[in-house]
Amino acid sequence: MSKTLFWYVFKNLFRVFVSAVGIIAAIMTFGGLLKPLTEGGLQLAQVAQILTFATPAMWTYALPIGALFATSIVYGRLAADNEVTAIRAAGISLGPLGLGMPALVMGLLCALFSVVSLSFIVPAASLRVERTVVSNIGQYVVNRIEQQHQVRLQQPGGHAPLTVYARSATLGEPDPESPNEQVVILYDVSIVTYEDNEKDRKLQVPEEFYIASEARAYIRQPDYENSDEDPVLFRASLTRGMKFPRTTVGRTENAIAGGVGGLQFGPFELRSPLRENTKFMDIRRLQQLLAHPEKSRRMSEILRDFIRRDQEREYLANLQNELTYGLGIMKFRALNGDELTLQPGTLAPVLEGDKLVLGTALGGTGQSVKLIHRRKNAAWIESISREAHIKVFPDTDAKRLSIKVDLLDAIVRGEDYENAMASFQRSFNIAMPAPVLAIASRSAKHYLADTSTIMPEQKKTLLRNQMKQENSVISEMHSRASFGISCLVLTMVGYGLGVMFKSGNYLTAFAVSVIPALMSIVLIVTGQHICENVPPDMGSTFKNPLQMGLIVIWMGNAIVLMMAVVLLVKLRRT
Repeated sequence: MSKTLFWYVFKNLFRVFVSAVGIIAAIMTFGGLLKPLTEGGLQLAQVAQILTFATPAMWTYALPIGALFATSIVYGRLAADNEVTAIRAAGISLGPLGLGMPALVMGLLCALFSVVSLSFIVPAASLRVERTVVSNIGQYVVNRIEQQHQVRLQQPGGHAPLTVYARSATLGEPDPESPNEQVVILYDVSIVTYEDNEKDRKLQVPEEFYIASEARAYIRQPDYENSDEDPVLFRASLTRGMKFPRTTVGRTENAIAGGVGGLQFGPFELRSPLRENTKFMDIRRLQQLLAHPEKSRRMSEILRDFIRRDQEREYLANLQNELTYGLGIMKFRALNGDELTLQPGTLAPVLEGDKLVLGTALGGTGQSVKLIHRRKNAAWIESISREAHIKVFPDTDAKRLSIKVDLLDAIVRGEDYENAMASFQRSFNIAMPAPVLAIASRSAKHYLADTSTIMPEQKKTLLRNQMKQENSVISEMHSRASFGISCLVLTMVGYGLGVMFKSGNYLTAFAVSVIPALMSIVLIVTGQHICENVPPDMGSTFKNPLQMGLIVIWMGNAIVLMMAVVLLVKLRRT
């Protein structure tokens, strides 16, 4: 094939290809981002940034359709104008190394660009989109409240989401000392937390309800200049708030709910939908996770949950033993210098899930639960209650424990006042004891090997998530390779269709190009879902779905390749 003919065909292919990909990418960009942009309340500059950073991904995903469309149009027009007949009369074959050489070269370049883009460009650009959205997350919360009066905040590690309901919301003035923290003022607010249900994520059972006439929500954004791994943190301060559980089993009527002067909620980590998804990781990160699955965010969150739970249980068990078999009281020295003294009631302390319950028998005349809080400035608060719940929140990085004491049906005394309150809460921080801090060094191998520190269900959860992580990484690497090769295969299919059907009609070419391309993309996405579909209950008959998923990922290319071979064989015979 002469250079003149090659460049004549290739330039036409490239021009139509770029135009088609640009139009398809623009439609996908505006169609996919229209709803998030209108509901997110982003500023014009932020919208422009999102559109800019979303463009590489949309261009990449439009490559297969654009390649097939371009070859169908260009070669169909050549055949319709009898130029293919003239080319054959000149002794040039219709094979891929003859008239199909420009299509073959464009397909190879398209496949190479697709793999490079999916491996490096798209992940980096997608993370920049996330940064832009997170930078205005406060306005997003306000808009969702104003439009739907609710906003669901996803948590990492598979935890159930937080749901915040409010009548209205406004942005507050940020604190100059916390520039990375946005303030949202919520009016007539209620916050619902849900129980974690590992077996059925769709079934969400409420655990606790927080209601208040007003609340100030603080959303801390990650410090991207120093670290990309910092989470988004959400906490709230409720004014004249109340907290009550979903169930009233084992509680007195007055302990169900209680008014408080100020109630702290959180902090809770919010999930990053991009950084946790292997689709938005570059190839280096995928290779790292394949070699060391425990370094993934999924596995690290599970391990962190196990470690945090073990730290809570270790400290609460030690506190229970101290209150039961020790001196009968427990003194705490807070990190800010405050001193607190806790005296249990007549009932033995009981561990209930993630809290230690202290109580007094109903109708009894013995001592009640007592908490004395002495501040550094000599001011003191004494509270006497019928029941108290103690929760612990470990912070390994800061080497401290945050302790929250909920006193129900309490009498609160100060130097010059005495009030009866249905609920009274004290929170303080103490240094993390050495035995509790040592738990932070436990690894996945430790939990899988040592059955004394992990329950069978927890071991199954760890194994399941490790398998899901490995399957997700492997399927993503195969999907990127399959997507790149599909550009080459679809280009050759478009060449064969264009020459055989001799049609340069745009609508016909578009209809012909969309069907095979969408089939390949749908099978790739379906195969990835099959690979990651590891059921929570892995029974004795369970089989890893990785192999079946990889077959489906490559099935689209296999079908389209067969179409290309059949078309090229027919061309050689004509």
